[in-house]
Amino acid sequence: MKEFISLLISFIFMSIADSIDSAFNNAISIDAIVVCGSLIFIDLILKSISEIGIFTYRTDRKNESSYLIINIIVGLILGIIVFFSRNIIVNFFDLTTIQKKMLSSILSLYICYLTVGRLANAIFEMIRLRGNLKLYKKSLIIYYATLITFDAIVFAFTKNLIFLFVATIFSWVLSIVYMLYNLKLKFILPNKEILKRVLKIGVPTTLERLSSRIFILIYGLLASKMGTEKYSIHSICYSTILKLEVIANAFQATMMIQLPKYKTFAEQYEICNKMKKNYFKTIISLDYLFGFLILVISHGSLPISQCFPYIIFYSFGLFGLYFYVTYQTLLIIQGKPKIMLVGSILGASTRVILCFVFLNSKISLLIFGISNFVDFYIRSIIYKIGLSKLYRNIPSANNNKC
Repeated sequence: MKEFISLLISFIFMSIADSIDSAFNNAISIDAIVVCGSLIFIDLILKSISEIGIFTYRTDRKNESSYLIINIIVGLILGIIVFFSRNIIVNFFDLTTIQKKMLSSILSLYICYLTVGRLANAIFEMIRLRGNLKLYKKSLIIYYATLITFDAIVFAFTKNLIFLFVATIFSWVLSIVYMLYNLKLKFILPNKEILKRVLKIGVPTTLERLSSRIFILIYGLLASKMGTEKYSIHSICYSTILKLEVIANAFQATMMIQLPKYKTFAEQYEICNKMKKNYFKTIISLDYLFGFLILVISHGSLPISQCFPYIIFYSFGLFGLYFYVTYQTLLIIQGKPKIMLVGSILGASTRVILCFVFLNSKISLLIFGISNFVDFYIRSIIYKIGLSKLYRNIPSANNNKC
């Protein structure tokens, strides 16, 4: 419980700090809100590919520097591709000319933004998985204190969205230097064995993440067709829910540390289910408490009254998310990305179909909110079925039932 509370405090701190960061972006204009809302979906897809190294490390738990190098190489390649194709990417969204120019300018930074950002996040996660929570907290404080300070300066003097993203890059660089200095990693190039692990674990996991993100991108593209007013409401509500995922992520991070301590899958499966029951009420209560706070902080130039009652329906997705991350964690530890892939495709495609059918209806925003729950709940059902089949095939588990 102490680990969960410690991680929860860290994750809530991140969520609030990210909301303050978003508030600077959103306070510039409605155009900035729409652009940042569109960027969320692009960034999700790029992250799903560029984090292939850390995806493998979550199961392997060794050879940190080699997986960091893989992350850097993939992130750099993707950043270059985005730089040269940015004017094509912006046309995927139904945006105004001004909004497209703003989005194109931000994407021109992605050679640095994506590479540095994925490296920073990978190091943060490696420190957390090691259980070094003191260094983890100190690194977070350095990053966010620097970020918010830079944001405030840039906003006060320029009110320029591009410079706000540059401030983020500088903050990442400073946190990377601090973390690497304390970790004192010896950088070793990936060998054949590591590349085999990446092919076995990292590639299927990346495909799972990528397929999910592509469907979510389609979800975002459909949302952009509702018009600027509805799309801005959707962007604020959806970004609020995305920030609330940190609470479920704190629970998942706790399980990622705790479950590997148990040697057999049968023990891990039992502990996983116990933790799910014990933490449910706490996590859902915190979701709604901090969801309101995040909405108040990050609504920007959009009146908060326009976000109701839609935020209520968007928040339903948190119930499905809780079950999703519970079973996803066990699949990650066991190295079963194929089950994750099936669940993600079924869940995310159902979300998109629902939104497409009701796109031009009066309840389109409500459906876009509820579809989050439908997506995550379908995934969790598939994951649980897959885990149950694995559990039944383990002799020790069957003996424990007798």
